[in-house]
Amino acid sequence: MPDFSTHPLNKKYDLDTALSTIWEFYKKWFLSLFTISFVFSLILTYISGRVDVSELYSTNDPAAVMSAFKSMLGPYALILLFTFVFTLVLQYYIIRKPVDPDSNILSIASEGLVRFFIPMLLLSLALGIFAVVAVVLGIFLLFVGALFAIIYVFMLTAFLYPVLMIEENNMSDTITNTLKIAHRNFWQNIGWVTVMGILVVVISFILGAIIMIPFGGSFIKTITNPENAGEIMNLANKPSYIILSALANAVTMPLFPIFSLVLYFNARSSSYKISGKDNDDNNGDKVKIEDLYAPGTKKKSDLKKNTDSSAPSVEDLTP
Repeated sequence: MPDFSTHPLNKKYDLDTALSTIWEFYKKWFLSLFTISFVFSLILTYISGRVDVSELYSTNDPAAVMSAFKSMLGPYALILLFTFVFTLVLQYYIIRKPVDPDSNILSIASEGLVRFFIPMLLLSLALGIFAVVAVVLGIFLLFVGALFAIIYVFMLTAFLYPVLMIEENNMSDTITNTLKIAHRNFWQNIGWVTVMGILVVVISFILGAIIMIPFGGSFIKTITNPENAGEIMNLANKPSYIILSALANAVTMPLFPIFSLVLYFNARSSSYKISGKDNDDNNGDKVKIEDLYAPGTKKKSDLKKNTDSSAPSVEDLTP
């Protein structure tokens, strides 16, 4: 089993060092991460483009709209499953590859899917149900409550993958440890997830705007006249759009998995217990018995040495 304590992301951070480390790691592993993400995004963009959503815009009949939704359940379920598999593989690749240079994407993907597919799928379903409940409850607190619920779920997701893949506990311990580590520095973790989320959204928006430049006429025409929504399908099926969209998505896809590991290792750098065992990453920070003695006081070993010496004479006791 690889020694994850040697992972290049395994250290303590503040926000500045976290962002700079993410950037340095991203640059070092850019080629492999970009290639994996591009292949996935290419397939996903192609599948998404094959789903016909024009019926949702071409009719006001509720029965027809429901029928269109039902026809899209199968394709979108496939898209969700494919996205889940890719997320698992990419996260495990970022965790495993730096500490196991001899491995490759195929060996890492097969091992990750065999070991973590079922537990991660069940945990993701449970987290999804919790997310729906949390967002619904957050709506009662207006926009702020719903937004906080979304950020909170993203924070739990960020911790869930590393906790499962590195600590390899059963599902109940994984849930317990995820909640424990996520809530240890709660507001700091919430803040970091918010900052990272804003950065990813801004970068994605800029890249999305760039790739739409060649298709500006069709896109603006569709936005200004929703009746022409069918042109979205024509745009999504164009090979040039599929390739450009995949390139743009591949740039941002590795960022959150890298950030997830940074968040996890930063929390692990604080001394806390997992599955009843102390955090091994902070052995050097643990207080030793000798450190409990105040300066100038004698340790037990010193006292023992003094008791082993001969008894003081009368002259020694005389001022």
